[in-house]
Amino acid sequence: MNFSLSPAALRGRIHVVLLFRILWVMILFTICRILFYAFNTVFFPEISFDHALHLMSGGIKFDIVAVFYVNILFIFLMCVPFTFKYRKGYQKFLDYLFVITNSIAIMANCMDFIYYRFTIKRTTWSILKEFSHQDNMGSLFGGFIFRYWYVAVIWILLVLSLVQITRILKVKERENLPVWAFFLIHSVLMGIIVELFIGGVRGGFAHSIRPITLSNAGEYVKKPKEMFIVLNTPFCIFKTMRRSDYERVNYFPGLKEAGQVFSPMHQPDSIQLPFKPKNVVILIWESFGKEMVGTYNRDLENGTYKGYTPFIDSLMQHSRVNWYSFANGAKSIEAIPSVLTSIPGIKEPFVTMRYTDNKLPSLPAILESKGYSTSFFHGAPNGSMGFQAFVNLIGVQKYYGKNEYNNDADYDGIWGIWDEEFLQYWAKTMNTFKEPFMSTLFTVSSHDPYKVPERYKGKFPTGPLPVYETMGYTDNALRAFFAKAKTMPWFKNTIFVITADHAATFAHYPKYQTSVGNFSIPILFYAPGDSTMIGRDTTTLVQQIDIMPSVLGYLHYDKPYFAFGKNIFKNPPLNFAVNYDGVYQWFNGPYILQFDGKKTVGLYNYQKDNLLKNNLKDKLPAIQGPMELQVKAFVQQYTNRMLDDKLTVTP
Repeated sequence: MNFSLSPAALRGRIHVVLLFRILWVMILFTICRILFYAFNTVFFPEISFDHALHLMSGGIKFDIVAVFYVNILFIFLMCVPFTFKYRKGYQKFLDYLFVITNSIAIMANCMDFIYYRFTIKRTTWSILKEFSHQDNMGSLFGGFIFRYWYVAVIWILLVLSLVQITRILKVKERENLPVWAFFLIHSVLMGIIVELFIGGVRGGFAHSIRPITLSNAGEYVKKPKEMFIVLNTPFCIFKTMRRSDYERVNYFPGLKEAGQVFSPMHQPDSIQLPFKPKNVVILIWESFGKEMVGTYNRDLENGTYKGYTPFIDSLMQHSRVNWYSFANGAKSIEAIPSVLTSIPGIKEPFVTMRYTDNKLPSLPAILESKGYSTSFFHGAPNGSMGFQAFVNLIGVQKYYGKNEYNNDADYDGIWGIWDEEFLQYWAKTMNTFKEPFMSTLFTVSSHDPYKVPERYKGKFPTGPLPVYETMGYTDNALRAFFAKAKTMPWFKNTIFVITADHAATFAHYPKYQTSVGNFSIPILFYAPGDSTMIGRDTTTLVQQIDIMPSVLGYLHYDKPYFAFGKNIFKNPPLNFAVNYDGVYQWFNGPYILQFDGKKTVGLYNYQKDNLLKNNLKDKLPAIQGPMELQVKAFVQQYTNRMLDDKLTVTP
């Protein structure tokens, strides 16, 4: 058996050839990023050399994803644990595959050197689909090559480097091993490469990390447009390929006419009260559905249901509680835009769409203009779920994650720092902030696999679903947080908002298994010492996108602002909530209308018919007609403003 690991022996080995060819493509992607910036510096003013390096280095993660996707077949065929992969014909085919696929990817990058000037975005799948309907694609492409011949020259040079690298990095004859040993070694190596591949395309190996999307580029930027330096074009195409893009709608002649039914423009009161510089503290609780809370469910189990959140039950007695309260999405990544920017998740989570570089409304940015410091706390590994990137995009000044906590002894091993310890850290850190401040925290512990710390085993009721025990744990952590916060000087000068990211993924009771119950979450406003903020409102609907305008209304914010939600403290003219569950769901008072984009498919009185058994479609025209106009106006405002980058009060 002749098997050596010396450098000379490794030269020409198939896995070494694979590694260096992939590394060369990575280098070419970096060159493309530098050239993209060089061709478009006018669009990225005031970028220092250090910040440019930061943007370039941040792009490596996105290049890895794109390069792995582009070369998925090449990598697989190079790694199969069979001896036929050393045949000359097989390797010749792989040479062509490597050059052709990567040439196309590099072409996409090169075309955006110029095309970016016209769209101010990297090319996405939707743009490619748009071009696919052109009958004159040949002339368009030929004209592009003629006008921007120097880009074609750059592309040809980069492709020639690919050809040259395939000539230099050639696979030699296989090592002299018995077939069984060859198969065993190459199978193990293939398994390792598969693991590395999965981690590469996800953007990391931590359990809590979701596959990275376009919005993750926000982690490296100072301005949203800089995301396109960090990103590469193949990544943008791949990540939007399966995303349903928005199509312009025209239920009304224009936004002005739609605005007569529903408008996201908010004006200050005609009689303006002095601004109240109270601290704003928002807690977003993982999977915190209404089903968990005893106060909402006195009708369950013949009136004996107590729920799993006794502290929340007690806090509700001192809070403003709107009885009918809803999430605007069904995923964690839909909650933060809903709560902090008043942008709901409609059809797709906003942070995974290509519109995250739009000018966005932002509660943190608005409050910063009033002298607030702003922060966001999430006990998961930094970068998890793209939160750090998105809150950076919307102007949050300081992010506190697992890195800043800096004590892995309190790490749950999967999702992040246990809620109790991290909430205490939150309270202590806020005590160092100068008032007024705004701070948001997203909990982690009430998440599959629903573990609690060993010291709490058996302390909290388990119930029929495993999530209930973790709800009891986080409720207790919240009790300890408020006990700590009450001792601090900023406590009484604070408005607290407690809500959920979404309802629990699985529900036990039938009324929480419907299209209404799936989105039913608590939303509490608690202002210590303010008697006007105590009571139960069974009339006004509230949703996550109402938090931003309601907080601004409570503080007497004195300037116009943009928000899809409403100020619930202002007797809003339209008593609505909205979410998307395969169809648009439009709530108005006691009714929910389900609209598929063209017609109404359902109308229910969800407050009386909580199992949604009695479809009232076409039976109540006086109710259905106005609600149809309202949802059409909302969809037109949402969609067309998203497409046209008009999510602010300024043109």
